[in-house]
Amino acid sequence: MILATVFLALALFACSDSKEIKDTVFAPAEQAKDKARALENRLKDAAEKNRESLKASKQGAGADQQQEGY
Repeated sequence: MILATVFLALALFACSDSKEIKDTVFAPAEQAKDKARALENRLKDAAEKNRESLKASKQGAGADQQQEGY
């Protein structure tokens, strides 16, 4: 039984045709996902720059100025 299962598994892997994603119907979805990841990385970078800028401006304001809250 184990031999038959191994043979079947090998036959399936040997006969499978590995295609590139760009050659399948999933290509548009993969491209959209890649674009979304790139945009997410750009947004994270911009948010980090804003946080650093805000932190630097707070430190540069000096200790003599107090921040006013609502």
